[in-house]
Amino acid sequence: MTLRLVVIGIALVLAMPALAQELPTCPEHVTVTDGLDGAVPQGWQHLRRESRHHLVDIRFYAEAPPGGTVIEAVGASSRGTVVSLRYSLPSVESEVWMSCVYADTAHTLIRGLAGPFPPHVRVNHDRQDGRTFITYN
Repeated sequence: MTLRLVVIGIALVLAMPALAQELPTCPEHVTVTDGLDGAVPQGWQHLRRESRHHLVDIRFYAEAPPGGTVIEAVGASSRGTVVSLRYSLPSVESEVWMSCVYADTAHTLIRGLAGPFPPHVRVNHDRQDGRTFITYN
């Protein structure tokens, strides 16, 4: 009976990465309409236009931003045109939040995440085509 429990325990430990959930995918682009602070200067008219901004970074926080602490990468690597930052989200002892950062705008999308997390999450930046994406390895 004891040997059977040990075997079951080992199987569960080995299966834990398989039980981990994939993280949500950040939208590749967001469309933003910024606002003007204050009154329009005399003689001028205000024209609002929409602008499209592409995803440039994905960050993780321990607790909700903006007050949460940025989770630092535990490793980095580069292969060809892709630079990767590796994160160990299972080691974070508080709630984990994800933020999607977009070029040339202050607008950022954030969301709380629920584990279990994959053992290694990589945020990849492809310098050739400008893509930012997540892989698990």
